[in-house]
Amino acid sequence: MNRLILLLTFFIATLNYAQETKIDGIVAVVGNEIITETDVKEGENYARSEGQIVTDRCSFIENMMKEKIILYKAKQDTLISVSKDEVSREAESRIDGYRNYFGSDVNILTNFKFKTMGELRSLLETMIKNQMYTQRKMAEITKNVDVSPEYLKDFYKAHELEFPTSNEEIEYGQIFMYPKLTERHKQELIDQLKSIKKQIEEGASFADMARKYSQDPGSAANGGQILNVRREQMVKEFDAVAFSLEEGQISEPFETEYGFHIVYLEKKKGQVIDLRHILLMSVPNQEEIKTALEKLEKIKADIKAEKITFNQAALKYSDDKYTKYNGGILSNSQTGDNRFEKIKLPTKVLYNLSGLGKGDISEVFEDKENNRTVVKLLKITDVIPAHKMNLEIDYNRIKSFAQKTKENEVIEKWVKAQIPSTFITVQDEYKKCNFSIDWLQKKQR
Repeated sequence: MNRLILLLTFFIATLNYAQETKIDGIVAVVGNEIITETDVKEGENYARSEGQIVTDRCSFIENMMKEKIILYKAKQDTLISVSKDEVSREAESRIDGYRNYFGSDVNILTNFKFKTMGELRSLLETMIKNQMYTQRKMAEITKNVDVSPEYLKDFYKAHELEFPTSNEEIEYGQIFMYPKLTERHKQELIDQLKSIKKQIEEGASFADMARKYSQDPGSAANGGQILNVRREQMVKEFDAVAFSLEEGQISEPFETEYGFHIVYLEKKKGQVIDLRHILLMSVPNQEEIKTALEKLEKIKADIKAEKITFNQAALKYSDDKYTKYNGGILSNSQTGDNRFEKIKLPTKVLYNLSGLGKGDISEVFEDKENNRTVVKLLKITDVIPAHKMNLEIDYNRIKSFAQKTKENEVIEKWVKAQIPSTFITVQDEYKKCNFSIDWLQKKQR
């Protein structure tokens, strides 16, 4: 999954939800679901950021109304349920993804402009709950939709001229590893934190020392302070240490996936604490990067000597938890398959794959992943030349288009059937819209 797209989607969704609590101009009400001016504007901005051309606000609003009526009816459907536990698990999974991308909870809060992880988690759970209701209702509505080979052929003939010409694409896999710090390097970081702690115990201000030494961009400028922290908001190692302290106590140095920390507990309020921390990040030096490169070079040699396959090496050595169990093969979240337009690949990836063909493996190289230094090895598993989309090469993509088109038709028919039994109102300004559905039919009778 493209993590940046995920994060942008979350940011817009949470911003919209927060704005729904304010009367900033109601565009429409569907059942008890509200669409505000802010929802529409932010939704349009997101669509544009995804490369969509948004010129018809009426059409955009109508699509939002369709989503709201599905959500409203899903919540009324006694056969559809969403448990608190599954929402909580999904929220935690997404937060883990944000941690991987931003590097720390503090950075997440800074980027999403929340005061506490508790606030963010609560808003995220509400969003996920609504998504689950909507998805389950849509699945129920479209459960009998099927695309037969005959339907697909007819669909392709009807839309053949609309399908674009694809540029050259490739499928590829990767093995990446985070360079490991030497024990000596780790001890240097621990000793530095011990020295900082000693200075604080001798009278130096923890806040001043955090501003001077901490490498956490989200809290260093604020003296390392993080307020209203609840259990399980931070990574488990941090959580365990922070909640074991007494007020006024400073921890010994400890390690998390982000580096080494010391924590000062300022205040404990039941299961909520205020704290300050100093982070020294686990940034590998050139020697450690060189060691990682050499290790991956040896793995590459073993692959070329057929002592191990690329898939086996990915499973055994790769630190990419998203691809290691799939032979290192990357998935394209935008197309739903494993193909990537070659000219749109990240610069370093494109450079290291240049001149390679199907089955070839790249040189070992240094790169960045999740804001951390990694070493990588790539393999091209397939090459798809530029071509006009057709059933022979693009069967699954065209079938996906056909399936989606048919599902949309079924959903549209279902939405129309729900309008007479649903309270719907639209702001006067938008009653002039030439909607494809007669949303206010009840009131015109």
